[in-house]
Amino acid sequence: MSQNDSKREVACTLTEEQEAERREEVRARLVDHYLGYEEHENGVVVRFDGTDASLGALAEFTSNELQCCSFAEYEIAVSPPYEETVLTVTGPDGTTEMFQDGFVDRLDVESA
Repeated sequence: MSQNDSKREVACTLTEEQEAERREEVRARLVDHYLGYEEHENGVVVRFDGTDASLGALAEFTSNELQCCSFAEYEIAVSPPYEETVLTVTGPDGTTEMFQDGFVDRLDVESA
């Protein structure tokens, strides 16, 4: 699938209970590693520290997101000198807003 595929519906399939569990997972496993984010044309670029713990937590988070937000494309990048792990999430119109509101804003609030 291409991020320009406008036929994909931007929607999360988590129930309220699952959403609460995901919020707790993000708080417990990712907040301490969060460095910041930038908006991307079709999504967000979220930066975490370059530790093994953040890479593992981010891989697990991404694997879970594939199940509930299958409209999006996910890319985890780790490059020398390995000081950051970067998650890029892109997709059709509405992806930026969904991940900024549901993920990045949560990281910003919890890490403040």
